[in-house]
Amino acid sequence: MYDCFRTIYEPSGLTVTSTERPGGITVLTLVGDIDAATVGTLDEALATGERLVVDLSRVAFLSCAGVRSLLQANDRTELAVVLGGHAVTRSLEATGADLVLKVHPGVGAALAGLGPEPGREA
Repeated sequence: MYDCFRTIYEPSGLTVTSTERPGGITVLTLVGDIDAATVGTLDEALATGERLVVDLSRVAFLSCAGVRSLLQANDRTELAVVLGGHAVTRSLEATGADLVLKVHPGVGAALAGLGPEPGREA
């Protein structure tokens, strides 16, 4: 498991890595904190595709602003979310977003959950 705690020597913020997968799926791997200062980075990343897997396994903190962004993206895209640590899971559960979003324990499960591209046979 990844260590989700930063030391005073590590910068705060959020980084996003985007990987294209078969079936028109974009996997977004996020590292850092999602809060009021970084939610714009999340919003930009969520606007990059129509079929998204959002990997939160290396996110240490997820604010309500981040949850809102995920819910808004879920309304306009096919979205699967990979759960992160306790703080991320707790944010999703406390807001009820875990009942609305398609949440998965890992990227493989999220990819399988999205299934084949609409209009194409498996």
